[in-house]
Amino acid sequence: MGSTQLASTNTSLSKPASLVGDAITVLSTAWNDANGNTSLSSRAASSTTVNAAFLSGIVPTGIYSSVKQYSGGVENFPRFLEDWSGDTLTYNGSMVVMFYSQIATGLWRGTGGTYDIYNPPNRAWAFDINFMNSLKLPPGTPSARALIRLSYAFVAPNSVN
Repeated sequence: MGSTQLASTNTSLSKPASLVGDAITVLSTAWNDANGNTSLSSRAASSTTVNAAFLSGIVPTGIYSSVKQYSGGVENFPRFLEDWSGDTLTYNGSMVVMFYSQIATGLWRGTGGTYDIYNPPNRAWAFDINFMNSLKLPPGTPSARALIRLSYAFVAPNSVN
């Protein structure tokens, strides 16, 4: 996603990209669909670089059925399905949560061990400074405007100007 070197935070040559969805799952370059329903030991990741903005939902931290549950926090905002032990996810982008997930609502159960879902990557995450330049934003990037009135004048009814 983008045209930068693997494991680099130099995004000067990358193209703008965004991933938008109810939830975002990052799959490494070693992902194999045939292993999707196998044990974690069969889903070994490899170091991967992603250059993109993430705009997604999240499962909130809260109390569910009288049990306090943790959402997994920002470190688990992008979802994972592989054994990343010893491998690095280099992420250059911006993460934005704008709503609660409507489809991917399962509570975060932890990593590795008995859960067999994923082991976390080493995280080399950085804000992509390209997003500070409006000409380098991904297509469809939401924007907000603020109108600040510096002065005003009363206009009499039926007047011109």
